[in-house]
Amino acid sequence: MFFFFTCGSQDFSSQLKGYEHMRIVCPRCHNVSVSPIKKRNFFTFCFIPIFPIAWGEELRCGICGYHQKTSENELQQIQNQQGRV
Repeated sequence: MFFFFTCGSQDFSSQLKGYEHMRIVCPRCHNVSVSPIKKRNFFTFCFIPIFPIAWGEELRCGICGYHQKTSENELQQIQNQQGRV
């Protein structure tokens, strides 16, 4: 008898609440396409998420894939700077 099991990881990232409409210029591709993301990667067994392997807040470009870890304080500073421009 042969059983086939699949293991892997799945990205369950979503927009960071409170910053859904915030867009920043990407330092790599220079488009206004970087948005704050709540990152959650899970280990999966037979396509079922079992436990988280990575989590946090990051800035991610939807065009070129640039990403950078961030925090609430940094996002507040960026938002204040953009408000003055």
